[in-house]
Amino acid sequence: MSEETRTGPSEPELSVLGRPSRHWVALGAQHARDLSEHGLDLVKRRQAFRYFQWRWSFDRLRSSEQLRFLFRHTSPRTWLRCALAPTDLSDEAWRPIDWPPGERWLYAFFTRLVWEYASSVDRLGALRHEEPLLGSPLPVWWRGRLISQDLANSALELGAIDRALDGHAPRNAIEIGPGYGRNAYLLLKHYPNLRYTAVDIEPALSIVRWYLGSLFPTDRLTFLTPDQALALPTGSFDLGYSISTLQDMTAEHVSGYIHLLDRVVRGGTIYMKQWRTWYNRDDRVTLNFWEYPYPANWRLKFGEAAPIQTRFEQAAWSVEPPPRRP
Repeated sequence: MSEETRTGPSEPELSVLGRPSRHWVALGAQHARDLSEHGLDLVKRRQAFRYFQWRWSFDRLRSSEQLRFLFRHTSPRTWLRCALAPTDLSDEAWRPIDWPPGERWLYAFFTRLVWEYASSVDRLGALRHEEPLLGSPLPVWWRGRLISQDLANSALELGAIDRALDGHAPRNAIEIGPGYGRNAYLLLKHYPNLRYTAVDIEPALSIVRWYLGSLFPTDRLTFLTPDQALALPTGSFDLGYSISTLQDMTAEHVSGYIHLLDRVVRGGTIYMKQWRTWYNRDDRVTLNFWEYPYPANWRLKFGEAAPIQTRFEQAAWSVEPPPRRP
């Protein structure tokens, strides 16, 4: 068996990364329309809901796996305190979101529960960092401070990444599909010497460039299109990760990005958090997390259902040199 068969596609086949999936093209068009109408200042009230921020409605509570998880891992006293905490439900405070007041309250209630759970397992102290006002986060206050789903979920992911790294601080990290930069924000805060590279398509790449570039020195940041990422040197990162992205692609894209990570994170650690199973309607393909073409030289460190969003899987691998040709 050849090395190419064991580890993924050849370099010429990676040109597929320069042609985004239909889903990513459609998502980019939605972002472009929002940017045209609302600009960058409302990113956390518009684009964030297409990334990893969740909205709840009363008619779907019974089927919510997040609700079941949070109720199992928080106490009735916490439920009551989160429910009774004051919340500004005015149209002005939530502009331009037009949800009814009941759904605004429900969003705030669940965000507090997410925060309480994340705080209870935050051994790194990640939630000491403040939610940036940049991008207009929604007005959810708890225990005297502004909180968010994004910061709480990123703290959970940072904890998993730290576990994958065995407590070692990474020097260079690459992320495929960073959204507006919610996870990168916490990663850069927690590891002050980290240099970070984002790989995405436009206009998403411009959004994350604006967000992180407004919060951190530019010499810590690099922003690349998928085509540009193909020129990165082998072994140039000790951490590579991607969160809620691969299910939006075709099988060819998934294989290409895994091959890219295999090469540029050679000798390092990779973390993934993706839907366990997802049907991508735009590209008419169903992808399963544990059926992705992970190379034989990736050594699994852990693989498990993600906390809160339990239909997601999270896993980490150490990337060893590929097997030699026979």
